Amino acid sequence: MELSNAAIEPIESNVVMNFPINIDRMRTRQVAERYGIEYNSLHNRMNKLGIKPTKEGRESFLSGVDIELLDRLHSHLSVSGNTFANFVIEEGAIVPMVKESAPERKMELVKSSNVSSGSIVSTELVEILNVFARQNYDILTPQKKLLEAAEYGFLLTTEQVAMILNLSRSTISSWESGTIKLGFIFTKQKEGNSVVWSVTRNNT
Repeated sequence: MELSNAAIEPIESNVVMNFPINIDRMRTRQVAERYGIEYNSLHNRMNKLGIKPTKEGRESFLSGVDIELLDRLHSHLSVSGNTFANFVIEEGAIVPMVKESAPERKMELVKSSNVSSGSIVSTELVEILNVFARQNYDILTPQKKLLEAAEYGFLLTTEQVAMILNLSRSTISSWESGTIKLGFIFTKQKEGNSVVWSVTRNNT
């Protein structure tokens, strides 16, 4: 059985779980409660295993066969060092080990049930999220937004300029009309009782 190479969240424990067996079917929400995980984590596991719940009205159900496979996966992940990458789906079928980068490993920890139990210190969570924010951030975003404003003739509020440039509102408010930043000229204008800024490229 061929599955995605993506890893699923490991559960840091050395205890193998035992669950009631001979279950015909169960609501997906109940299955998540069965493992003590968030529904999103269960949904992620189902996707990796190719499991699709049966819809009946507004409820979703999993069959006994699906639950048995999910039980096996949960017990597997409950052993320290085990991941989805080395989980045996069926006899003779093992998902190849995937080398995870440090940020990927950290994100899997964020997704785990440790977050819901509050065992991850808030500073660690902030650090992890900051790593991914920096990875996905386009360093030219401020210039691109200013170029868009210049080309379309957008008028920006002081708050918007502050957000684009990552500066405080008070700093922007103290600017004189004609201030140049990042190759753009910021011209202060009045719009009713409010101050707005027009942006033009500095071609000099």
